[in-house]
Amino acid sequence: MKRERRSTRLRLFLFFGLILVILLAAAYHFWLRDSSLVGIKNLEITGVNTKTEEGRQIDQAVRTAMGEMTTLHFQQDLLDREMARFPRVSSVDVKTSFPDTATVTVRTREDGSIYGDGSDALLIATDGTVLGPADGQEGSLPQIGATKEPASGSGGTGAKAGETLSGPALNQAVILGAAPPDFRPYITGSQPTPEGVEVSFEDGLTMLFGDTTHVEDKWRAAAALIADPSFDTSSYVDLTVPRRPGVSATAPSG
Repeated sequence: MKRERRSTRLRLFLFFGLILVILLAAAYHFWLRDSSLVGIKNLEITGVNTKTEEGRQIDQAVRTAMGEMTTLHFQQDLLDREMARFPRVSSVDVKTSFPDTATVTVRTREDGSIYGDGSDALLIATDGTVLGPADGQEGSLPQIGATKEPASGSGGTGAKAGETLSGPALNQAVILGAAPPDFRPYITGSQPTPEGVEVSFEDGLTMLFGDTTHVEDKWRAAAALIADPSFDTSSYVDLTVPRRPGVSATAPSG
């Protein structure tokens, strides 16, 4: 009899324990995780320049999305949908700390070049993403040369904000975007050639970068040449093999 009573008590204990676990899980899922007790009251946003109108809009969009969440119920898809409106944003990382703190790190794309002319001029990021209209920045960034192929991945003749350039236009955007900031004011533009991308400078210097492989090494080789006092800045430089740049007075014929 004692053994049977102990067995009954054990079964009752396990039964009520299971009920308690279910009740606690339900309370967490349907109440606590969305409760104001764990609402995000201390929100820090980094990586956004709120001195610009675009930056203020991104900052507000983050705050709007995070206002729908708690530290126990983070919704990445909601934040991603908000950020998808801004081609400037490349990614967003969020760290939450119980009970009411969250830190959002926004990674943004930098301005790299200009594609197109006049009212159709577009601002292009260093990775080839179209950020939107150039809005008067044509004079401060290098110009991507015209190409015969469609500029956008969608196959159209133009490109829209949020799209990524393709083909020769993308190659130029990546190469120009990798240029050291101190060089950009002196770059007049780029153009596609059968040998790859050529970049032109104000003083007549032309550099052949070829494709986008090892582009950082190519720019380092370019910087080393330009820093040499004996270097003729009206030269033609082949950087396709950055360890052995070729310098000549004019571009090779043929």
